[in-house]
Amino acid sequence: MPVRPIYKDFLQFLDHLSGGDPWEIYQKLYLNPHTRFFEHYWKGFNHFDSGQIAQRVRQIKKGDYGQLRACVRIQDPEALTQGALQRCQAMIPFCPEPWVYLGVGFFSADGITMDMNGRPTIVIGLERFKDFKDLPLMIAHEYGHCAQRLLRKEERDGEERALIQMIESEGLAVLFSEAVYPEIPVYRHLFLTPERYEWCQENRETLLELAGADLPSAKLVSVLFGPGDPAAGLPPRLGYFVAREMWRQCLTHHRADDWEILFPGFPNLFSRILGRAGEAKTGHSDSSGENGKST
Repeated sequence: MPVRPIYKDFLQFLDHLSGGDPWEIYQKLYLNPHTRFFEHYWKGFNHFDSGQIAQRVRQIKKGDYGQLRACVRIQDPEALTQGALQRCQAMIPFCPEPWVYLGVGFFSADGITMDMNGRPTIVIGLERFKDFKDLPLMIAHEYGHCAQRLLRKEERDGEERALIQMIESEGLAVLFSEAVYPEIPVYRHLFLTPERYEWCQENRETLLELAGADLPSAKLVSVLFGPGDPAAGLPPRLGYFVAREMWRQCLTHHRADDWEILFPGFPNLFSRILGRAGEAKTGHSDSSGENGKST
């Protein structure tokens, strides 16, 4: 089974917090059983060292994760993930399937994709979920990144990327998740609220002009795909909207074969995406999101 629900071991660690040094219990019940995974994760993203982790672990209180326990009682994240993988596999089948780790981290992204022993691996941090409504969507988004990794072998974990690379990567992932879950409103694929999505549509040309003027550099990556820039009037997470709009423009004006050099096998693997982009010409592709509005 490709799903690794390691969050269960974290919850077991919480249940034993009163039994001694939290760091020793954490290592015994959560870190050591999954050493290979954590080595790949921390090596690729350099989030923190063992000293920082130990300090954070010793500050944990059992009540800090009450929301996570409540979510798990209501919906099984493992079952939701399996269902999402089945839909993704129907769109773009991989053999073997990507691994999916459902864990709990510290200051980690809600979802990332990395390589582990040459196999694409999706990592989902469950600690910030208020509910699991969008967990399948996030799995689909990261699966879209896995597809790109299989087509573009040169990508490295943790490597700084220019804005144009982020636009390529995140735009395709959003379009892929839309193809897998066309019934979900567009704003949710973009990790935006309905109000923020409407604001993006109203300011579409300005946003595209802003991004288009600085595509070769990484200067705007943290702004557009992170907290934004309040001083400049830019809300958080605008990059997903910008990336989707740029890709839709490209896909509606170029043939699938035009992307063969950049993404070998693109016409076959992304045929559904191309089909949905073509629908945009007739005005049908956004019907689920026009009334509506993390990493």
